[in-house]
This record gives sequence, structure tokens and C-alpha cells, in this order.
Amino acid sequence: MNFNSFIKSLSEISERRLMYALIAVILFIDMAILVLSNGYSGGSYSVMHYQFARWAFTNPENLLNSWANPFFTLLAAPFALLGFKSLQLMNIILGILSGYFAYRVAKELKMKSPLLALVICSFTPVFMMTFYGGTTEIMFAFVAILGTFLLIKNKFFAGAIVISLLPLIRLDGLILLPVYAIYFIRWRKIKFLPLLLSATVFYSLIGMLFGKEIFWLFDGVKIWSDSIFGHGPFYQYILRSPGFFGIPNEIFFVTGLVAGLWLYIRERNEYSQEFVLVVLPFVIYFLAHSFAWWQGIGNSQGLSRYMAAIVPFMAVMATRGLYLFAKMFFIIFKSEAVRIGALILGFASIIHIPFAIQNYPVSLSSTDWALSDAAEYIKANSLDTKKIYYTDPAVFYFLNKNPKCNSCIEVKNAEQLKLMQNSDLLVFDVTFATLKGINFDSVLYSSRYKLIQVFKPETPAQTFGKPYFVALLERSDIDSLTMLENQKIISGANKSYATLVKYDFDSSTPTDTITVSTSKINRTAYFRIPKRNRNYLVSETKLDTINPIQPITLKVSYRQFRKTSDENLRYFVEAVSNESTLYKRVFEVDTPAQANPDEWHDISFILILHNIEVTPELVIRTGFWNKRKGEFLIDDYKVEVAVK
Repeated sequence: MNFNSFIKSLSEISERRLMYALIAVILFIDMAILVLSNGYSGGSYSVMHYQFARWAFTNPENLLNSWANPFFTLLAAPFALLGFKSLQLMNIILGILSGYFAYRVAKELKMKSPLLALVICSFTPVFMMTFYGGTTEIMFAFVAILGTFLLIKNKFFAGAIVISLLPLIRLDGLILLPVYAIYFIRWRKIKFLPLLLSATVFYSLIGMLFGKEIFWLFDGVKIWSDSIFGHGPFYQYILRSPGFFGIPNEIFFVTGLVAGLWLYIRERNEYSQEFVLVVLPFVIYFLAHSFAWWQGIGNSQGLSRYMAAIVPFMAVMATRGLYLFAKMFFIIFKSEAVRIGALILGFASIIHIPFAIQNYPVSLSSTDWALSDAAEYIKANSLDTKKIYYTDPAVFYFLNKNPKCNSCIEVKNAEQLKLMQNSDLLVFDVTFATLKGINFDSVLYSSRYKLIQVFKPETPAQTFGKPYFVALLERSDIDSLTMLENQKIISGANKSYATLVKYDFDSSTPTDTITVSTSKINRTAYFRIPKRNRNYLVSETKLDTINPIQPITLKVSYRQFRKTSDENLRYFVEAVSNESTLYKRVFEVDTPAQANPDEWHDISFILILHNIEVTPELVIRTGFWNKRKGEFLIDDYKVEVAVK
């Protein structure tokens, strides 16, 4: 059998069989990642949605909580009862179903090779990563594409009911209701228009039966709120879209979008369904979030995961683009084998991209590790029986406790701290405390709290321009000695460190001394990192004779002079044993906001390596990575490890 005959035989495989095979492969990959992952995407917001669902049957008021999105909580509650991984499994199922209905929509719109939509949707980076969280975007995407499919099939009643659920899954679903209203008006089905609000009206009335106001679904919503989370340029999502959609998908999507718009202009009647039910929902949602982030309104955080909600629409448009990409090769080479080969190449690039730009299996984020460490400390010291005040409820996920238990009290403002009694605990985190107007310094120096411990993120992290950390405090009547001890804990002076690496570049220098020099301005020697994409000041050390504390805690400090003010260095840390990499992190080191680019400034940060056993074979490798090709001067470089 020659190659052309083989390709032709592949093309004769029934579409249905191929669809089942693709779904089985996608499910296998997603389930393997789920089993191997020990973390989640979406940060504390994922955990909060999980907790509302997990404890919904214990606290029925969770089912009517506007922030938690009541319909999402209702459907997620049975899954969440079995744990977070079960909720992630729900997202995987809904994600694959979203891809299936994207395929069905493409098929109904008579696109060639509609199964491409299933693959594109399932392997779009932002969509796939969101499977492994507890946020609402995947369910939103499923309901939106299902509603579109029902309307294309002329099932107007069912379609209107399904679409009406969108605001109960994510409140920004209200953005899409006018888009679907246009479709009903265009097809002269105006009698179904009121049904677009049916779910909102129904839940509003249910809430009233339980003592809520008529507009309880909008509690706490401030559309024209201040820029709580900041703001950015209108085109931010456009610039970042290759990262969350993937460059191949972006190319196919833009090609399909342009082709679809051209067909709509030429043959408006034939392509108006696709324009209103696929193109418009994507464009309107995308532009609405771009505008919200630009103006800093609607509590927008400018997060990439918001775009997961419209990936099925993108996948349908990209299907035409990928088909045209393959057809171009057929036109050029006049060979069906080449066309199929181009499709396979497109498939491969789509499947490859999420694994190239994201880390799988999914692990805890740097800041989530701080919450996890705080919870482990509380359990290890039997403090979980005390009354716990908290700012971020995610800590109770790690404690496996209901955040609404009798001894668990959410701090909503600084005034509420006055209710604390002696021996009560406060779990303080920088992010949520800042949102609630609680200042850590005012709490620490109020002479009413004993600082028990501070938990740093795995790698340095900033929130609202401040270093992130979690602090555990106890309400008590303290004296001046306790205040002194608080200072030691917050500064890290209560820990002992052993030096692993130390270069002042005068008396002690690395093996590579080519870039060690002095200048008229700086008489002492320093290390120059030139504009080259490579690693610098790489060191390898063993810890088996040092007796470090667990988890392994490294302290890195140095002085830096940035010769290119708009660039930042990256730092890396690896744990290697018997030539096997057990741990690897690379991160950008932020320069202090107050730093003058024409002066030397001090930089210091903590690195925490979890679940690494110290053995004679373990090697810790650290160093700088100048990926951005800026130029830097480094002096007084030191790496230390916390010891018992």
C-alpha cells in the first residue's frame, strides 16, 4: 500500500468512530494529569468556590450566595462532597462536553473537518489548565456553547432556558444575553425573549422566599468600582492571547474569523447564524473584559482564565482556519496526502502547545504553599481547636474544615478584630487583608498580638505591590519582650542559617572570573552579567552534613545595579539526585519599586523547597538566568540555608 492509499483509507474512517476515539484519548490524558497532580489552578478563588459547594448541604445558604454563583454551586455540590479532585473531574467532563458541542456546532454550520473543533477546544492552553481548578469558566463555556447548539437546531425554547442560566454561573453572562436576544429578533422569535431572564427571575424569587432582597443576585456588585485590582491597557488581552489561546490556535482562529466575516459579507443570509451565535458572543465577551480591565471596573483582575469561558466559540472559528490552512497545501501541491499531512501537522501543534507553555502535572502555586504551610503548622501544634479568625478562607481547605464552623470567623474589616479574645488566632494573608483594608503593621504593633510564625511563598510573590506572606498571630496581652520577639520573627532573625555560597568578588570569587571587574565609580569588585542568554553564578552544593530544617529554606541576598532599567533578572533553583531532577523553579526577580535605576540596591528573598528529602546524593543547584538579555552588575552575593 502506497502512502496516498494509506491516507485515503484513513479518511474513510467513520467520523463517529473517530470522534469516540478522540474523546477517549482526551479523557485519558486529562485523567492522567488529574491523578498525577497535587495542586490546582485558579488560586484561592478555586478553593473558595470548592468550599461553597463542598459545604452546601451543611450550610444551605451557600446555594443562594451571589458571589459563589448559585447555579454553579448547585451543580458542583454533589461532586465537591467527594473532594476537590471530584470537582476537577466535573470540570474535565464539562470541558470535553464543551469540545463535543463545539464539534456539533461546526458540523451544523457545514464546516469541513468539524472534529477539529473538539481537539482545538480540548487542548487550548487556558481552557485545559482551568479544568484543574474550581472556578466557573468551564461550566460557563459548556452552557454557552450548548445554548448556541440548541438555537442552531431551532430549539428556541430549550435554547433560551439554557442561555438564561449563564448569569447564575458567572454574572458577566449578562453581557451575552443581548447578543442572543439579537438572534431571537433576527429570526422573528420574539415570544421567546422573556425566557432569557427566566433563570434570573426564578432565583431572585427563590431568594426572596428566604428573606433576601429582590436584587440579591447583584449583592456587592459595583460595576463602576475603583480599580481595586489595578488596570491596564485596553489591548492587554490581545497581546496576551497567544499565551492563553496558543499561537497555532491564534493563527487558525484569526484565519477562520477573517474568512467567516468575508463569507458573511458576501452571503449574509447563509452565514448570519454563525456570525450571531459564534462570532458575536466571542467578540462581545472579549471586548467587554478588555474594557473592564482598561477602566479598572467591575472588580476585574485582568486574569487570563476569564477567556476560558469563550474557548468553544474560538474553537469553532479556528476549525475553518485550520481547514483552510490544510487546503492551501492541497492547492499548492495538488495532493490529498499533503492536505491530510498538513491537518496532522496542525493537530500536532495544537496538542503540543499546552504542554509546551504550561507545567503539568499541576502543583500548588507559590502563594498556596504559604497557606498550606500555615495549615500544617496549626495542625502539628494542635491549634485547630482554638477560635480562628481568618482573611483568606482557603486555609480551611488545607485544614479540611468548614470555614463557617462555629470557631471559624471571617474577618471582613479591621473593626472586627476588636472582637477577638485572648488566645484566639488570626490567620492573616496579604492579598485578602489588603482588599479588606487591614494593615499588617497596624495589627502587629497594636500591642495586642503575639506573632507565632510567618509563612513565605515557595518563591517570591507580590500582591498589590507588596511581598506576599501569611502570618499566624495570637491575641494576647503582651509585654515589650514579646514585641521584640515579634520583630525577630517578621525579620527572620529568629532562624539560624548556614552559608552555602558567598562571593564578595574581592576576597572570594567564582571560578569564572572573566566578568569580575571594577570601575571608577565602584572601587570594589563586582560581577557583570552581560547581554547574553545563559546562566550565571551557577553553584552546586550538598546538604547532608548541614542538617537543614524541613522544608528546605534558602535565603538569597545580593546587591544589584541594573544597567538596563526595563529588564529583570531571573533566578533558578534545582534539586537533583542521581542525575534526576526532583525540583525546579525559575522566576523573575522583581526590582524594588523605590529603586533608582542608576544606583545599587539590595535584594533579598526566601526560597522554600517542599517534599525534598536530604540524602548524600542530593545536590542543590542555584544561579541567575539572563533570559531577557539585560545587563546587570552583582555584588555581595550570598546563598544560605536555614538549619536546625
